[in-house]
Amino acid sequence: MAKDYQCPACKSPVDPAATVCSNPVCRAELAFCSSCRDVTTYTLTVPASGRFKRDQYKCALCQNVGVKCLTWLSGGYCNGLARSSGRAFDQPFCASCNGRLGEVGRNVLGWSIVGAVGGLFKRPGK
Repeated sequence: MAKDYQCPACKSPVDPAATVCSNPVCRAELAFCSSCRDVTTYTLTVPASGRFKRDQYKCALCQNVGVKCLTWLSGGYCNGLARSSGRAFDQPFCASCNGRLGEVGRNVLGWSIVGAVGGLFKRPGK
């Protein structure tokens, strides 16, 4: 059974991939926290200060610090906060994007092996 997510500000039901609450009165900015695995509001705690640093945000529910996922920053359809260690190179992707990247990597590896084995059994003369 799937979990029903709510906006922490107004308690109305929201999609887990929403970046803004759908309630016209609320319109709070939302993110999916990789630490508590829930839809949350967030506040900016540390602005980016270098070329390879990203803004750090604090989850309103679990109070853990995170950074916006690289998929989100590059314009992709993601609203995840990746875990932040406070060092120069934080986690690049949120938990859901990490799962999707692992799945794509397994598919590429699997089809590469199938192609290599298929090339070994190719009929001579063709």
